[in-house]
This record gives sequence, C-alpha cells and structure tokens, in this order.
Amino acid sequence: MPIFSTLSGLIRGCPRNIKRRLLRDILLILFVISGAILTIVMLQGVKTQREVSTSIIGKANLLVAAHFQSYTDPLTNILRILGKWGEAGLFNMQTPEILASQFQALMEIQQTIHSISIADTNENCFQLSHHNDEWLVDESHKSNATTSRLVDGKIEGQETVNERRYTMSTANWFQGAMLTPSSTKFFMTEPYLQKTTGDTVITASLQWKIRNSKDGNHVSGVSFTTQSLMTFLEDLQITPNGRIVLYDKEGIPLNSSGKDRLNKIVSASVEEVSLSEQLLSTVGTLLRTNRQQTTQPLSIRNGGKNWWLGFSQLHESNPDIWVAVIIPADDIFSDLHRQWIRFALLVGSIFLLAVLMTVLLVRKYSYQLKDLPQQHINTQSYETEVAALIRAGESTTLEFKSTMRTNLNSGRPGKEIEVAWLKTVVGFMNSDGGILLIGVDDSGTILGTEADNFDNEDKCRLHFKNLLNTHIGAEFTRFIHLKIAIIKDKTICIVECERVRRPVFLSIGRQEDFYIRSGPSSIKLSMSQMIKYLSER
Repeated sequence: MPIFSTLSGLIRGCPRNIKRRLLRDILLILFVISGAILTIVMLQGVKTQREVSTSIIGKANLLVAAHFQSYTDPLTNILRILGKWGEAGLFNMQTPEILASQFQALMEIQQTIHSISIADTNENCFQLSHHNDEWLVDESHKSNATTSRLVDGKIEGQETVNERRYTMSTANWFQGAMLTPSSTKFFMTEPYLQKTTGDTVITASLQWKIRNSKDGNHVSGVSFTTQSLMTFLEDLQITPNGRIVLYDKEGIPLNSSGKDRLNKIVSASVEEVSLSEQLLSTVGTLLRTNRQQTTQPLSIRNGGKNWWLGFSQLHESNPDIWVAVIIPADDIFSDLHRQWIRFALLVGSIFLLAVLMTVLLVRKYSYQLKDLPQQHINTQSYETEVAALIRAGESTTLEFKSTMRTNLNSGRPGKEIEVAWLKTVVGFMNSDGGILLIGVDDSGTILGTEADNFDNEDKCRLHFKNLLNTHIGAEFTRFIHLKIAIIKDKTICIVECERVRRPVFLSIGRQEDFYIRSGPSSIKLSMSQMIKYLSER
C-alpha cells in the first residue's frame, strides 16, 4: 500500500524530501508523546498496585483482628466469670461432680469452648473437655491422676493414670497466666496438642486468688480448637479467591485437622483457587524470616501466579500465632488490568488514527511543500553524491558551468564567464540555496577546470574569493563554500550556496542587479519585482 511504503521509506535514513521529513518528524513526535503517556501510566499503575494491595491487605488484617475478637470475646467473658466465681470461693476441687456440672453449663451455653481447666499452685488441677459428644474429666493431684466421663451429672468410669499428663510447672497455660502481672489480663498460648482428646487447642488463661483466703493463686483456662477457629475464619471472604491462613511462630501452617499441621489447606467455601504446599511453605519461610507485622504487603510468584500477602499477629497477647492474608493478584488487579488494556487500546487507536491523518494531510498538501534543496556535499562520499547530482541534471538548486574564467571558444579568460556563474551564486542565495559545479558542461560531462590554468589550488581559491568580494560582497562570503575535488582524474569546483534572508546583489561596476532562480536558470528582477518578491518571500 502507498501509505506503508511511505512509512517504510522513512526508516532508511534522513530524506531530503521535505514531505518525508515532515512526516517523519510528526511521527517521531507522536511516538515520543505516546511513549511518555504510556510510561507515566505504567509508573502510576505500579504505584496504584502498591496502594491498592496495601489497602486491601491492611483492611483484611483489621477484619481478621475484629473477627477474631468477636470469636474470643465470649470465651474471655466466660474466663472472667470463672475468675470472679473463683475469687468468691465458688469452686471446690474436692467436689468434682459439682465442679464438672458448673463447667458443663458454661460450655453448653458457649459451644465453641473445647475445655475448661482450673489449677492451683499446689499441683491440683481439674479439667472438663467436650469431644465427640462425650464429656471427659481429668483430675490430677500431687500423688495421682485420674480420667473419667461425665454422664448425666455423674462421674463414671474413673481410671487411674499411671503417668501425669503434665504438671503445673510445665503447663504453658498455667505458667503463662502466673507470669501475666494483672488479674484483668489474660494469657493466650500457642497451639498445642491436648493429650486427653488429641485435638490441637489454644488456651486463654487468667490467674486469680480466693478473697480472704491464705490459699495460693489459682488459674482458670478456657480452650478452643484450631479447627473451630479456622472454620470461623473461613466465613471471612476478603476477595473471591483470597485466603486467611494461621501460622505458628516457626512458619508452619495450622491445619484444621489439628493433627498433621503440614497438610495442605483447602478452603471449603471457595474451590476455584487452592493453596499448594509449595505456596504455604513459601509464605511460612517469609514469615519465619520477617516475623514482624508490617503494613506493606509482599508480592510473590508461585505456581505460575502472582500473589500478594500480609502478616499480622492473631492477638496482641500472643506473638506465637500469626495470620497470613494470601490473595491472588488477579483478585486485586483484574479490574485495574482491564482498565489498562482499554486505555492501551484507546491510546493505540488514537496513535494509529493520528498516523493515518498525518500521512493523508502530508499527501493532500504535498503540492504546497517544496523539497529542501541539497546545499552541501559530504566530503567522504563526494564522488557518489556528485555523480548523483550530475545524473539528476540542472534544476532550481543545481547548475553546471564548464570553467571558472576561461571562454572555451576563444581559449582565453573572459569576464562574461565569471559573471555568468556569479549570477547563479546570487540567484541561489536569493532563492533556496543550491550547488554550482564548475568543470561540468551542460550535458553533464566532467571537463575539469584545467582550462582555467591556475598554477595551484591556492591560486584558484584566491581568485574565487576575490571575485566574491568584488561582485557580491565580503559580508556574504560566509554563506558560500568552495570545495575542490578530483573525479575521474578531473578537478572540479563545488560551490555550496546557502539561502540568505537579506537581499544579495551582483555588482558590475556601478550597477547592482538582483537575481533569483527560476527553474534551471537565473533571472534578473526589476525594482518593483524585487520589492514584491522580497515581501512575499
């Protein structure tokens, strides 16, 4: 197609054709503007990605914290009730059936409670657990430990345990509460395996002391399973395919089963995107490396997908449990990417339309655009360029002269020969500039300047300069450049003439004439013609 051939021609160099140069320059401007716009949009897009992901991850962390608070508030309220009852002396570990019934009533009201424990500094401990519709009672004292079942308010099937499951000095929930200074603040353990039921649990514990009693401090604990917590958190939907995963301080994910914490986690509510073991391991490694809460999200690539994630502590009282919010990048940026694609298509369409309009306009007004004349010849390839000029023939910007001063018919120097090419130089300068080749006849045959009989090149240059100073003016010599070259063993003079905005006259004695180029010849204008020409120039 003509348009595409025109475009392809622009790539091959710096054309002298003014239409091509104009088209090239306009297209270059369009490319630069389009590239600048796309660069700005891309940089802003990266910033927007970071801001959007930070906002979503931050909101997700706050939402998880609030959701976890709503989960633990009823449990901590029960814990405080236990503390107040204990301070009032309402618990007696010597009457286990009454104590078990009290705990059972609370656990039936708040069904997320897995077990309730009470212990003192004298190595006495009582615990009621609910597992698979069974109520299990664990009692331990300094000398013995038993396990039994609670059935209709009665303790049955009591069995002696040969080895105590734990002592108060090793029970993390007991020691943690004892080290927590205020009786109004509770302690929360990391996930651990409860030996009675085999469930992985987290225990919130609180220390208290019986009023007006010399007995030592007591600790009550309320436990919940990680399975119930994760089931509760699964109700949160940050994004369509986002996940909330709990990790311990070593970066190991807490499985909802509570037994094999390394198994992969698959959400029951969203099946489109599952988290692979490799992704969970990568997230765990990042958590183990950083182990700090940060408002800045992290970007990782796993399984051929980009993911954004953020970390936060599950609860301020427990640095051992961390929440990882894991969101596929497509969930966050799908709308943004669609907007980018639409914008890119819009910019591309505008650019193509601008290119098409530019080409059509340049072609439409091409008759008003004049080609820039060749005013200079490259000295490194002058033979090729001179040959091309000779083949093109004389024109408004190119003329051939056989000699600089010698009349070939008489074989003697003639003033008319010098005036002839000086008219050409003045005409070039008053028009659009051009090149004069001296030593080439009208047919394009290279004759050389040997007929001028200059002793050497310096003599030739001096004669040329003197003629310019005498007939054109020394002030205009800076616009005229003489090059002497040898082509096919012939010496020629290349006179490069620049366009001059001021009027240039050819002085012959007292007469000054004004010449311009008209086709391949120079014509003299009258005074009125000159004034009109200069006003319209």
